[in-house]
Parts: sequence; C-alpha cells; structure tokens
Amino acid sequence: MSKRANEGTYIEKLIEEFHEVLKAACDESFRKHQGTRKTLNNRSVPWWTEELTVMRKRTNALRRRFQRTRNNEGLMEQRKTSYLEEKVRYEATIKREKIHSWKEYCNLTASTNPWNEVYKLAAGKSRNNTQITTPRKPDGSQTEDMRETLQLMLEHFTPEDEEEDDTDHHKLARARACEPVDSADDKDFTVEETRNVVESMDKKKAPGEDGITGEGCTKVSSISSPDI
Repeated sequence: MSKRANEGTYIEKLIEEFHEVLKAACDESFRKHQGTRKTLNNRSVPWWTEELTVMRKRTNALRRRFQRTRNNEGLMEQRKTSYLEEKVRYEATIKREKIHSWKEYCNLTASTNPWNEVYKLAAGKSRNNTQITTPRKPDGSQTEDMRETLQLMLEHFTPEDEEEDDTDHHKLARARACEPVDSADDKDFTVEETRNVVESMDKKKAPGEDGITGEGCTKVSSISSPDI
C-alpha cells in the first residue's frame, strides 16, 4: 500500500481501500455497546404519567380480550365497543397531558424576557447543567456538601494574593501594575467615536441581561444632543 501511494496512481481508490481495512480492523478489535431491550423500553417522555401507564395496560388488555373472542358475535361486539371507548379515552388523555406539559414549559419564559428556555431550545443553545462532584481535599478527605465544594474550588483557583510570597518576577509585575498608564494611545473616547460604535450595533442581535436592544441604543443616540 505504501508503494502504491508513492507511485501516485489511483490515490482515491487507495484511500477507500485503506478506510475499509481500517474500519474492519476496528470492528474486530473494539467491543461495541448495544442497548438492551429493557433499556430501550424504559425510555419515556416528559409528559408521561402514571395514569397513562395504567390506561395503556387497560387498553391493551381490552384489545387482547376482543381479539381472542371468536365464537360469540354478541360478546365480540360488546368487547370491541369497550376496547374502542377505552382507546378514545386513552388517546384523549395523551393529548391533554402533552398540551399541559407544553404549557408548563412555555411558562418558564416570562413575557419580560423572550430569550429564555424556549428561545434557547429553538436556537440550539440549550445546555445541560454541570453537576459538581465531591473533589478531594489536600488532607485526602472529600467534601461533604455544596458549600464545602465551592469553598475548596475558590481556594484552589483563586488563592490568596500575599505579597510576602512574591518572587522577583511577581514583585516587578505588581509594581508595574500599580503605575499609572499614560501614553499616546490612552486617550478618552470622543463623542463621535462613541456615537459611531453605537450606530454600528446590529439591530437584530438579542439583548443582554439588561434587556436593552441594539436598536434601542441606536434610537437614543439619534435623538440625543451632540454633547451627550
């Protein structure tokens, strides 16, 4: 294969052959995980309730009873009617629970903030909440609650800034940080520069936490006096 690649003939075909060989080797070497039937059957939806579980079992039982009735036309018709009535109630309950679940989900988005959960879901920006585990402390033990976990993370990522622990490099950096900055590039923004930045805002962008849109800032800038 290396010789054929160096010759430069049928490179695309060689790549396809290599891909097939590599895939076959991976299939033989790696163990694939397949979901069991029990795992697949236990998948549910947010609007499912215990009442629906009971109604589903009752509907399936009435259907089986109707299908197994053979020699008695009157009894078969009676059981068919019972099955169809229960099926209608079951489907109506499913529809009701779906609508109720959707209304509850929509209530998460308040009228004052249209950019909440529903917007994030439609835009594909929804995120799963990060689960904080129990990290190990320096003494070898683990944290016991949320407060202790956050305290440990705070001490680890933002340690105390003690001057007596500074090296020569840190002392020089601290001294430079305390010096006032005064250069040709550090001038105050002019009114014209500020106005140009505001007017260049995208009007279609979603507002931030303050709820002010880019269009609102542009409107205020257009009606304000030149000195503002």
